[in-house]
Amino acid sequence: MRLSRRTALDTGVVPWLADAEQGRRRLQRLYVVAAAGLAALVPLILFAGFWVRSELNKSERDIESYLSSRASMLSRRVDALLEQQILALKAIAALPALDGPASEFEEAANRVASDVPNWTGLALVDLGTGQVLASTRPEWPPPQALGAVPTLRSTRKPSIAALVGPSLRPGVIVFSVPVVRNGEARRVLVSGYDASELLRIVSAESQDSGLLLTLADQAGTVLARSRAPETAIGREITAHFRQKIENRDSGLFHGPSREGDEISGAFVRSDLTRWVAAAAIDRRQIDKFSRSSVWATIAAGALSLILAGILAVFIVHTVMERRVSEERLAASRALGELDARLLKTTQEALGEQRKASSEREVLLREIYHRVKNNLQIVQSLLRLGSRELNPEQREPFENAVRRIGAMARVHTLLYNSPDLASIDFKVYLDELLKEMSEAFGGEERGIEAVLDAESMRVPLDTAVPLAFIAVELLTNAYRHAFPEGRRGRITVEVRKDEPFGALRIADNGVGLDRSALMKRRLGLTIVRKLVQQIGGAIEEPQDGSSSFLVRFPLDHVERGNLKDMRLGAMA
Repeated sequence: MRLSRRTALDTGVVPWLADAEQGRRRLQRLYVVAAAGLAALVPLILFAGFWVRSELNKSERDIESYLSSRASMLSRRVDALLEQQILALKAIAALPALDGPASEFEEAANRVASDVPNWTGLALVDLGTGQVLASTRPEWPPPQALGAVPTLRSTRKPSIAALVGPSLRPGVIVFSVPVVRNGEARRVLVSGYDASELLRIVSAESQDSGLLLTLADQAGTVLARSRAPETAIGREITAHFRQKIENRDSGLFHGPSREGDEISGAFVRSDLTRWVAAAAIDRRQIDKFSRSSVWATIAAGALSLILAGILAVFIVHTVMERRVSEERLAASRALGELDARLLKTTQEALGEQRKASSEREVLLREIYHRVKNNLQIVQSLLRLGSRELNPEQREPFENAVRRIGAMARVHTLLYNSPDLASIDFKVYLDELLKEMSEAFGGEERGIEAVLDAESMRVPLDTAVPLAFIAVELLTNAYRHAFPEGRRGRITVEVRKDEPFGALRIADNGVGLDRSALMKRRLGLTIVRKLVQQIGGAIEEPQDGSSSFLVRFPLDHVERGNLKDMRLGAMA
């Protein structure tokens, strides 16, 4: 019975399950390919939409650039015309006929004016009184044209003004050029130019029927206009346009026109006359590009959303098929939570450890500080106790004070040390030499103390004995090396030869002999004991010399390593 069931399973069920699993895998691959295709299409469609929008915006910017160029072209054409008239007047102002009788001026002026048909008149005006000395026409110049004459005495620069308005048809452009003789301006040439020439320039520049060109003077009066000039010339520009161009030399503007249409344009202010040339078009042409840009973006966004929705359906379907992995995911999440708790516990432990380390550092600094203060108190007590003693009795107290001071100085450097376990021996020796020289009157006695040392970190258990050794050897040098006012030098050298250090203290005094060594047995005994304590070795001076060399370990070195080493001389 069991054999028959196994046979049935092998011959029918297993192939069916294999086929189903293979079909499911093919369907899953199809889902993945479709989802990948949709995922790739979404950013492509979005990119195409934004590209279309950028192109449409570029078209809008091209229109703005076109308007700016047309306004600049109109301003340059007008400036060229005005500069041409100024040059003609300057040529007349240089004629000798202006210095002679009025008849000669009128004859020369009529001859020149016949070559410039657009001139409405030419007059010679006295700069001081404003009186017309000669004129080509009886009615020229009108009183309005003499407004700029008084200012020409100080500026000596030509001026240009426009006289237009409903009562001044077609209007004139007034040019005033000073006549300079011997560096002084006494007369002024005042000419009039037909302002209709400005309208001709504006009409020639307005090739596009949809383009609106406007020319206005610095006061905001319309001098020429390509559209409805009969109702605009001589009137003020609109308040909205005046607000847009105020205190600006060029730029863009949007707003209503004189006829009430919404326009967009560009303006340029002339450097020669400060007149404003503007070019504008109907705002609807630009709005058309803006609307197209918006609709392109909306279409791209909508299509992207549709594709994203289809992609979401595929993703949801795939997720539903993969629900069999939820238990594994839950186990992984539980493991992650366990890891998080372990990490939190570890961080808390590390925080407590850092806190304890910080408290230990503060405690050590406080201990070093208190030890230093206590040693200084002991020094002060010894000094007070030795004040009433004679010099021979006071010497042991002074020696004790110096030795205690050496220890206190070590604790001071430890208090300021970053690692609280070592000091910079070079810094220590520098301070020690200054203090010893001051205590024994080194400068007054002519004894020079020289330090030649490398920067070297020395641990605490080595620093204190080395401090005592340096104090003892320096005390011997100051006391006995320079008797009877003898001058000299004390040299302190420190070198590093990893993992050892070497300290040499020498002087060029009278030198030592065996009897001197016997007399100073206590100090040298202390030095030998201290060298032995730090596991170092000492080389004592020969007869007639006073050079002590101490070798000592810098770090964890076997104390016996130095005993068999030969102490060579330091360079």
